[in-house]
Amino acid sequence: MTTRFALHLPQHQARLVALAVAYHLSRPGSEIDPDTLGEYAHGLAEVLPLIDAQLDEVTAVVELVPLQTVLLSTALSSVIGELKMYSVFDTMSGASSRPRSTAHGFDDRLRTLFPEIAGDPAYASQLAQDMIMLRRELPSERALALIQEQRQAAIEAKARKKRWQFWRR
Repeated sequence: MTTRFALHLPQHQARLVALAVAYHLSRPGSEIDPDTLGEYAHGLAEVLPLIDAQLDEVTAVVELVPLQTVLLSTALSSVIGELKMYSVFDTMSGASSRPRSTAHGFDDRLRTLFPEIAGDPAYASQLAQDMIMLRRELPSERALALIQEQRQAAIEAKARKKRWQFWRR
């Protein structure tokens, strides 16, 4: 039985999560498990359609496995950095339509989810603060502990497993 964390998010927080997940998925290799070099069985790619379907609702409910919780926490941290620099990059780019982020599609997604940003690039700083508060609410530490417990249990199970003994017939 897999532990799941249910997140009940008001619409604003759901939009923040959608932005963070989209940012995460825009980075090449973000869904690659470093242990197996294959795609995560349950990464954030499966969360995006769930959260997108609920963006217009008053609240959104998303259930995350421990790995998804940790990945979301990391994605939120990455977007916080982007948002803190957004108004600076906006000033540097001036009136041009040059992107403010190096992540593919981030600017469009940000403007779609938070249209207020077009009139006030400094609004990105407020969004960064909101993301910091959201990140603090995530059960990241518990999720990390569960991942460690699962890894330890797999190591112990492998150690208990009898290896084939070729010298016995």
